[in-house]
Amino acid sequence: MSQQLFMGGGSPRIAIVAGEASGDALGAALVQVLSQRLPGAKFAGIAGPKMQSVGVYSAFPMEKLAVRGYLEVLKSLRELLAMRRQLKQMILRERPDVLIGIDAPDFNLGLELAAKRAGIPTIHYVSPSIWAWRGERIHKIKRATSDVLCLFPFEKPLYDQVGANATYVGHPLADEIPLKPDRAAMRETLGLSQSSLIFALLPGSRRSELDFHAELFVQTALRLNQRFPTAQFLVPLITRETREQFETALYRHGAHELPLRMMFGHAHDAMVAADAILVASGTATLEAALVKRPHVITYRLSNTTYRMVKKKMHLPYVGLPNVLAGRFLVPELLQDEATPANLAQALANCVEDRHLVAALVEKFEGLHESLRCNAAEKAAEAVMRHLQRGAA
Repeated sequence: MSQQLFMGGGSPRIAIVAGEASGDALGAALVQVLSQRLPGAKFAGIAGPKMQSVGVYSAFPMEKLAVRGYLEVLKSLRELLAMRRQLKQMILRERPDVLIGIDAPDFNLGLELAAKRAGIPTIHYVSPSIWAWRGERIHKIKRATSDVLCLFPFEKPLYDQVGANATYVGHPLADEIPLKPDRAAMRETLGLSQSSLIFALLPGSRRSELDFHAELFVQTALRLNQRFPTAQFLVPLITRETREQFETALYRHGAHELPLRMMFGHAHDAMVAADAILVASGTATLEAALVKRPHVITYRLSNTTYRMVKKKMHLPYVGLPNVLAGRFLVPELLQDEATPANLAQALANCVEDRHLVAALVEKFEGLHESLRCNAAEKAAEAVMRHLQRGAA
């Protein structure tokens, strides 16, 4: 008997697919609101632990989708294509009332295109970064989706220009994070001295990211330790595998005596408690801005992948705070520029220049206000509209 997505009764039936931790959090918040509005609704697709905890059945492990970079994806391509093919067959056979793809555009847009052609409404939650690179994707997105839920205010006009349906919902992180995070309270919670100099190091959530970042971040911490001997380091990592990768890098560089605390998750807590943050490019860069902490953005890929990506980039920056501001608010040190010496110096500037910090906090507060829109509620309203149209 072939695998099923939706078991038993219940209506409506909502297929939902997330590809990584940030999408899992978005999906869980959306499902919670939809469950309140639609008692008895069934949710199934691909889900991480947060979505599963609110009742989403996952037909495949979400971790299989969490791969970044051309070469890295190629290694898993056969498995990813087989997974998508099976999921597509389930969706077309069981015909849910709506399909919601959360981020992961290379995986989800193919699913959405097939579903839309079959008459199933499709919603893509989180616009792909067409404003940053591969802008030509907007036409594929238009063909594949009934609606695109945009997290940033400048995205909807791009879809309006080509006649694609899009809804600005704001960013859920801006709703969750207080406008004035309490660093003193967080330090007390974590048992940290109020007077200590603290750096948070966020090398990424994927094993592929730690492959490139673990040693880089350890070497940067060693340089900072030489310059600030009393500084402490917080390193939040979400899996046992990434923790082991970081521990291996510590021992490889003789850094096991660094005043460093590794944390299982709790990246938000580490950022709030820190004086400055070193963060791998991604959603965490936005969170660093929303907690109003000065930070340095970095990223490394294989040289081949980096060259391919760079050719398709439209903007001179990749960090979300810089994209939202339309200029370099915080330093970005990528690929060859991402050296321990450069990163350590940039982080030192973050804690030694008080005027810089004050100016950044003011800018970050403005960004926060612009993104605070009650995203989960707005996203749920968009889903409800498409369900009502389908019912009509």
